Amino acid sequence: MPSPIESAVSIVGPEWAVETHTPLVGAHQATNAGIAAALARQVQDVSTEAIETGLRGATWPGRFELMSHDPRVVLDGSHNPGATATLGSLLERYEYDELHVVFAAMEDKDHEAMVHSLPPISTAYATEPAVDRAEKADTLASILDANAETVETIQSVPEATEEAIEAAGTESGALVVVTGSLYAVAEARDRWTRLVVPINQSSDVAAGVDDVKTNSNQTRNRVHPAYAEATFETDTTEITTQCFRTTLRPTQAEVFASHVNTIGGFSHQTTTGSPQKLTAVVFGGTTKELRSLSNSLADAGHGLRYLGTQIQRQLTEPASASVSMSRLSDTRTTVMGILNITPDSFYDGGEYNTVDAAMDQASTMIDAGVDILDVGGESTRPGAEPVSISEEIDRVVPVIEALSDLAAPVSIDTRKAAVADAALSAGADIVNDVSGFEDPEMPFVVAEHDAELVLMHSLSAPVDPDRRATYDDVVSDVMNELTEQLVRAERAGIQREQIIVDPGCGFGKSPAESFELVDRIGEFEALRCPVLVGHSRKSMLARMNQPNDERLSATIAVTTLAADRGADVVRVHDVGENAAAVRAAAAAKQPHRAEDNDTNTDDA
Repeated sequence: MPSPIESAVSIVGPEWAVETHTPLVGAHQATNAGIAAALARQVQDVSTEAIETGLRGATWPGRFELMSHDPRVVLDGSHNPGATATLGSLLERYEYDELHVVFAAMEDKDHEAMVHSLPPISTAYATEPAVDRAEKADTLASILDANAETVETIQSVPEATEEAIEAAGTESGALVVVTGSLYAVAEARDRWTRLVVPINQSSDVAAGVDDVKTNSNQTRNRVHPAYAEATFETDTTEITTQCFRTTLRPTQAEVFASHVNTIGGFSHQTTTGSPQKLTAVVFGGTTKELRSLSNSLADAGHGLRYLGTQIQRQLTEPASASVSMSRLSDTRTTVMGILNITPDSFYDGGEYNTVDAAMDQASTMIDAGVDILDVGGESTRPGAEPVSISEEIDRVVPVIEALSDLAAPVSIDTRKAAVADAALSAGADIVNDVSGFEDPEMPFVVAEHDAELVLMHSLSAPVDPDRRATYDDVVSDVMNELTEQLVRAERAGIQREQIIVDPGCGFGKSPAESFELVDRIGEFEALRCPVLVGHSRKSMLARMNQPNDERLSATIAVTTLAADRGADVVRVHDVGENAAAVRAAAAAKQPHRAEDNDTNTDDA
């Protein structure tokens, strides 16, 4: 069976040829790829390698876009008979027993021809997006009746999508397709891109007991010694106040506000500064109230039941706790130690570029308390010279093979899929992709090896100091872009539980923006992945007037701050000092653990 998420593309021109794949599936997209490649070569001298990479990385949201494997859900904005006929042929890539179609269309379209060109439908959901030109759902239902065993009329696109997904369940024989209108696809797609972001709004509310849910969604319990043996009738976790922000469609926002008011919480809404057609919503309440809100949304309609699920996750499922990576500490921030096998890294270039030197340094790191060893064979510092695939493999593979005898898991720091493939075959456990899938083959390599992934937000790697983005809000913008990369990773077959996200301090961000990312690191909990902070000795610390080789104290300070704010992993050069810092931060959050482990009585 052809790949459900990619098409093979072969382009032959005068004295040039390209063989690649593209995530834009279908024969028509191969034609489009050929036209694009020919036009690109007319504009300037583009290499075949650049064309191959560009086509492999091309994405078009809402164009036969696989959003979920369990159940399989496809979004396709086909909005005329020709497009729906193409969609019908593309569905032949899948083997399915039941086809659930969420269908909407504009009033000026040929609805009968569109429906007729689709394959037989098990259950059709006639719906309409919130635009004036949308055809009435009742009208579409009468047309769908000729091609579907069952037809349901649901006014809200998000609600129709939820109903279709629930009907499909997790059976491999069911397929859900949302189609007929790009407006409808956009509304349905919110389900996978909407974030529920925690806001730093924790408060101590119980006399004698402080049980505060931090930004990282890890509960810290501190009991004053005077109350150590006391019992309380009230579960303080239930009266802790929490605050979140999200975005909703206008009708969803109205219904949501009424439910928040009913349970006794608070909500505020605005369209100022929010994405087009969306309403920004800030809401909150006690944990007990928010649980009630989550439960009430199950029957609220308008596609709000999944928002209820998202809220419930924020209340009960810390990302670090749900991750399958046993290498992450469950009591403190995990320490990833940097082991550069490079001659030109900005801090330790050339020190460990032999197997023996690397092994000695790795052993030193393990003794100092490292949890993960991150091996890199190419510098990403500004101005670094690119390294060929073969040279990078020659640098890192012998070291990774040698490290397999040590206790610590190994990460490969690379932006090249071929290097990641070789490193994973040699025994690496994790891929640390500092480019955020610059190599479009990378997610498929990680998925094939069933490996774990660090996915970083980056504008360029190596760092280009002249390339900067203009962020409206650096935290929100980075999270939104990482959300799209996570969708891409999951589409390739990587489980969310196998991914750590890195906001990319210093990569296309100013020092002030990098510090803001660290300060608000708890908000990244919305992505449902552990969060890594990579700040060690970077130029973001230059404002402390310290050169590269004198930034240890500043690095330790940021490590402590990141650990306190809820970072799950810190990536550092100096393991011993930073490991001590994260232990101190953990002790401050959980002093009873520090007391349990305290065997030093020589302070006098």
